[in-house]
Order: sequence, then C-alpha cells, then structure tokens
Amino acid sequence: MSLQAILAKIENDGKTQAEQIIQSARDEEKESLHLVNSRIKERRHRDVERIRNRIQAHARQRDSHVRREMEKALLSHRRNLVDQAIKGSIKKIASVPDYLELIGVLLEGCDLQGEVEVLICAQDSNRITADYLKKFSSADRQFVLSGDNHADHGGIIMRSGDISLNATLSMIAELNHESMVMELSRLLPLEGQEE
Repeated sequence: MSLQAILAKIENDGKTQAEQIIQSARDEEKESLHLVNSRIKERRHRDVERIRNRIQAHARQRDSHVRREMEKALLSHRRNLVDQAIKGSIKKIASVPDYLELIGVLLEGCDLQGEVEVLICAQDSNRITADYLKKFSSADRQFVLSGDNHADHGGIIMRSGDISLNATLSMIAELNHESMVMELSRLLPLEGQEE
C-alpha cells in the first residue's frame, strides 16, 4: 500500500470517526434538549398547578370572608328591622284597648309597701287617674298619682322613698329585648326563602 493510499485511508477513517462523533454529539444534544424541555414542562406544570391551587385557595378564602360579611350585614339588617318593630310596637301598645289591663297587672305586681308614688306619661293623664290608682291600693300599699310625668311612651314608674321601679314600656322592652329579638327573627324569612 502506498503512502498516499495510507493517508487517504487515515483521512477516510478520520472523517468517518469525526462524523460518528458529530452524530453522537448531535444525538446527545437532542437527548439533553429533550430532557431539559421535559423538565421545563414538568416544572411549568407544577408551577401552574401550584399557582392554580393558590388562586383557588385565595378565592375560597375571599368567598368565605365575603359570605361571613354578608351574613353579618344580613343579621345586622334583620336586627335593625326587629329593633324598629319593637320601638314601633312600644308606641302602639299605649293605644290598644287592653293597655289599662297591662297597667293594672304592673300595679298588682308591685311589691313596694306604704305610699307608692306613680309617675305616668303625659298622654296617659286622662286614663290613669288618682281614682284608677285607688282601685289597686290596699291596706299595705296606697298608690298616689305623682305630679311629675316620665318621658316614655307608656307604662309607669313607681317610687317609694329611695326605691324606684321602672315599668315603662321602653324598660320592659329593654329587659325582654333579647328574647323578643330571637322570637321576631324566627318570623323573618331567611335569604332565598319563600314567605
């Protein structure tokens, strides 16, 4: 074999080996790119999933907060409606036909002894008189109409010495406020309920 043939063979073998090395490098590069792309897609998928979960968790928290605030606002509104109804009723009770029976029950329930001064509101001056109070007086207790009036819409205040019993309609309503609110709230329809 001649020198030129040997050089040509070496050159050919070198080219073949170089092409194989280049092809192997290209295959490795493709495999590395595929692996990197695959990892990038996986990471992107995990990141997207994590962000989606955070957004959903935030949306649930926000919805829960909004729902709680709406429930509080609804309860507050219902409580205001009930409070207004109670205030309106206090003003109307003094005008019902059975009003004097209520006053009689309050007088009979009085546990003060001796002379008991009775304060009335100005509107009751023609209904609750000294003669009316005498009907409820006894040997142990004498009801006397006071020259002073109270500023409430009805009911009475009873005084004996330093002791005072406030039986005005507002005070009675205040003492029973929570139970009335609960009772009246049950009568109000909830959001979305048919009346």
